[in-house]
Amino acid sequence: MIGPSVLSSVVDARGRPLRLGRKLGQGGEGSVYELPAETDAVAKIYHQPLSKLRTEKLHAMVGMRTEQIDRLTAWPLEVLSLSTGVPIGVKMPRVVGHKDIHQLYSPKSRRTEFRRADWRFLVRVATNLARAFATVHESSTVIADVNHGGVLVGQDARVRLIDCDSFQVFDGAKNHLCEVGVPTFTPPELQGLLFANIVRTENHDNFGLAILIFLILFMGRHPFAGRYLGPGEMPIERAVRECRFAYGAARAEARMEQPPGTPALEVVSEPVALLFERAFARQGISGSRPTAREWIGALEALEGNLKQCADSPAHWHLSGLPDCPWCRMEAATGVALFSLAISPGAAGYFDVETFWQQVTALEHPGPVPALDEAVANARVRPSEDVLVFKQQYWFHGPLALFCGAATLALALFVDLPLPGRLFFFVSAFVLYFLVRRNLRMKEDISIFIERERRLRAQWDAVRAEWDAKAGVGAFDAKLGELNQLRTQWTALPEFREQRLRDLEASKSERQLNRFLDSFRIQPGEVGGVGTSRKSVLESFGIETAADVDEAKLYRVPGVSAKLRRGLIGWRRSIEGRFRFDPDLDSTPPDKETVEQEVLVERLKLEAAIRKGFTDLQQLQKQTLFARTSLKSKVEETHRAFQQCAADLKAVRR
Repeated sequence: MIGPSVLSSVVDARGRPLRLGRKLGQGGEGSVYELPAETDAVAKIYHQPLSKLRTEKLHAMVGMRTEQIDRLTAWPLEVLSLSTGVPIGVKMPRVVGHKDIHQLYSPKSRRTEFRRADWRFLVRVATNLARAFATVHESSTVIADVNHGGVLVGQDARVRLIDCDSFQVFDGAKNHLCEVGVPTFTPPELQGLLFANIVRTENHDNFGLAILIFLILFMGRHPFAGRYLGPGEMPIERAVRECRFAYGAARAEARMEQPPGTPALEVVSEPVALLFERAFARQGISGSRPTAREWIGALEALEGNLKQCADSPAHWHLSGLPDCPWCRMEAATGVALFSLAISPGAAGYFDVETFWQQVTALEHPGPVPALDEAVANARVRPSEDVLVFKQQYWFHGPLALFCGAATLALALFVDLPLPGRLFFFVSAFVLYFLVRRNLRMKEDISIFIERERRLRAQWDAVRAEWDAKAGVGAFDAKLGELNQLRTQWTALPEFREQRLRDLEASKSERQLNRFLDSFRIQPGEVGGVGTSRKSVLESFGIETAADVDEAKLYRVPGVSAKLRRGLIGWRRSIEGRFRFDPDLDSTPPDKETVEQEVLVERLKLEAAIRKGFTDLQQLQKQTLFARTSLKSKVEETHRAFQQCAADLKAVRR
């Protein structure tokens, strides 16, 4: 073990003494120190002197440096030694302005550490991560120990790979292996194996890359953390080994369900979804997993096909989806996925009262002209078709009249008793109508009936079109909407004050929640919670003490009653240390959130009012134009209908 006294004798590759500054961090292998004389570099000093093999590997890596590698990784710069010549460490670039990628894909930490990150940002980070993997692979290097602890992200979405001294490198003659790995990022074929003598491949890295991209795009959910519908427990390592992708098309066959409230795989576009399917399928073991270059192309296309949510300006999603998946996820989980980060200057100046003068100045179209006044109601004479039709059956009337008259003559001129006369008198009229009816039944007037039916349907359609386009229903409805928007706009100050009052009323609850949120669930902190279990809990929305809730824990597969009691007890122990400070004002982030909510509402209302007025102007023009353009059509259709109605009436006489 290297003691503090030895650190003063560290020298660089040229034997010059190297002064170490304060310790920046410590891991299982060694500690990282700042270099006061070099602000752009740090020194990693190992707890034990380097072996011959490890030293050879680091020297090989120093000789493999390229400009592209330096831009995307924290590649070793030179090997450091003690003054005695014993290799003891390595100088590396100092990465500043970057944060652990876990803070990006976890919604809670993203809202504070990456306040301007939306889903477009996440897609871009995933693309840049694939670029970093591709660059490393093209240098005959395999990352091997892929995990989220080895990736840093900047506020500009740029990615840097760190812990490069653990990479597997090939120096042209020898493979320098990596002896470690994280099970939740390890491909199925390597699960449970010792890595000391295993030569890893790009295909193995491609599995870990797909895991990282999935975590980024799906809000920290692990692709193999789901609910197993079979007997027994299904930890992530076993699910990976058995290729039980919880979001895939074959999840039913794998007897897996994705966590509740999580979006479907299709929200990332079909090409990206197919890459996930290939990456996590059993067939990928043979070497067919998507390469980093394939991911770059698919993710760039995805970013170019995103649109902003109509309801939440913080949400961006794939164009063509029926609704916003992030709105649905927030509603299901109760967790805000993204921060609102809109500059107050984006609102500009908008005087609603001055603008409203333009609305009131717009002339109302007035009532729709009555069709009875637009179309003359003069008596319509039968058409020539009716006269031709009547000529074909001219004898029907005289024949019926003759039959009736003959019977009537019997009643008038034959000497009969009074009852007989009455019988023939009545029979004359009955016979006339029976003969007339019988003859009419033989007349084919179907052509007039069909014509009247067709013209009636046309008239009904034209009249409905007239009412819709020439009427004021749409204009009045839009004007009513504008009045409601104006009322909401004038109520914005009260809305803001109410939200600030709500902040004050919930001060104790928010202080407690913020206190609990500062305690993340870490492996080993609660009995039964290791790295795999932590990933499962995070995939079901349980990251901090604030998330530990008995109802939530019941929904997480594999959490026993003992583990539930342990987690709840851990939360209560932390909660017991909380002390409410009534004098502590609402924190700036809370007030900023309120101001952002008010600003978003203001922008939405302003845009809606402006668009509503434009729509109202268009409706006025369309209404007046319709009254002019449709008038001749209405009159013509009405006259045609009146004519065929008159014809049908005439032929039925």
